[in-house]
Amino acid sequence: MGACRGKRCIGRLKQILRGYDKSIVGIATPRGPMSNQVSIGELYPAEQHELLIPHTRNNPVKRTKVDSFIAGGGIGGSALFRYLAGAGQKPVLINFGRGASWRNIAGGRPTFSIPELSDIATKNLQIFKELQKIRNIDFMPINYVNFAHNEEVYQALEASMAWSDAEMVKPENFRKKISPFLSSKMKNYLGALKTKNCWQATPGRVIDLIRSLGISKGGTVLEDCQLIDIGKDGDNYIILVKDHNGEYKEYETSHFINALGPEGDKFAKKLGIETGLYPVKHQAFITRRLPMMGINGKPLPMLIDRRNYKGYSAVYGQQLAETGQVIGCASPTNEPVETDKNLIINSKEFLEIISEVFVNWLPDLSSVDFQAVWAGYYVEPRMIIDPQKGLFLGLRGQGFMLGQYLAKLYVDQLTGKQVPEYSHRLKLSGDGLPEKAFK
Repeated sequence: MGACRGKRCIGRLKQILRGYDKSIVGIATPRGPMSNQVSIGELYPAEQHELLIPHTRNNPVKRTKVDSFIAGGGIGGSALFRYLAGAGQKPVLINFGRGASWRNIAGGRPTFSIPELSDIATKNLQIFKELQKIRNIDFMPINYVNFAHNEEVYQALEASMAWSDAEMVKPENFRKKISPFLSSKMKNYLGALKTKNCWQATPGRVIDLIRSLGISKGGTVLEDCQLIDIGKDGDNYIILVKDHNGEYKEYETSHFINALGPEGDKFAKKLGIETGLYPVKHQAFITRRLPMMGINGKPLPMLIDRRNYKGYSAVYGQQLAETGQVIGCASPTNEPVETDKNLIINSKEFLEIISEVFVNWLPDLSSVDFQAVWAGYYVEPRMIIDPQKGLFLGLRGQGFMLGQYLAKLYVDQLTGKQVPEYSHRLKLSGDGLPEKAFK
């Protein structure tokens, strides 16, 4: 055939094959003697961090040295900002977009299947109480109601009473002790654990307040600023950021904290850290304003059904004291399947499951409109709170319940203060205090 290349070669081959009553269809498979033009050793071992050269409009990228730097401005990152500023670290916080903390359903509880998490949540509650004294965050004590649909859940809830202020309510007392609006026809629950010392507050007000406390102590918040790259030069981190004007800036610091939520694993890998974390799409809804549906005219408490049902492992929601709106969420069973979906689109399956469960609970909601539905990301499957590696990730949708006290623990460890013994379990090398029963 002689030498030939590309389309010319393939065309000549097709012409020859036609003489044998043969033809080529489809596309070629990547087998020899075809070449991918990449050598095995080109990609591994990778001894050098990939170099990104930003377009800077002929201006050099400015590098600024800072004491500490936080990437991610959710409730965890914002709390880190507050406590680092209080420790004299003059942190810089960057935030890009509206993450899970701005989309959560505003409730917190101390009930977990392991006492260490309950301890964290109880101390987190105290921080909320202190914040309310500084400025109104719409803080209000509420109850959480966990319905037990089988004996296993019933026993797990009953065991948690040893470290929680709670009572088990029998089905015949649901309307008397939980809500007079609950259906009298519910037959699928063995009982319900009613837990006190739970709370609600407005997420945006909470984040704004703790950020303002950090700013007052010398911290700087850079909103709408995107982390582009992260690397190390000796003991210092070199951070490339694209600001809200589209300009690139570099920061150098000895203390970098990755609090990026769903993007956290991506940037951890740039530093050679494997976290095993992944994002999970969680969807939520809020209704129009309603009369208070709890006992004696109080807001409806947080109601939770933890059945593995129609692709969801939990459906839950509460009534906001400030507005009377019912706000709720659902946790998918097959966690990664929704991560490729656009966050502005809610699934038909989600709308069906929350409609079914909430109407079965509260028949009066059948004629109530959704005011809005939305989605965000939780990060699974475990928490990683590790000051040595600069990681504050994997809060599993529990940032509102645990995040502020976890941030305080992080900064206390960083500054050499004494912390609870269970703190080492939250490091990358630990088990992350796994919550399985009351996720």
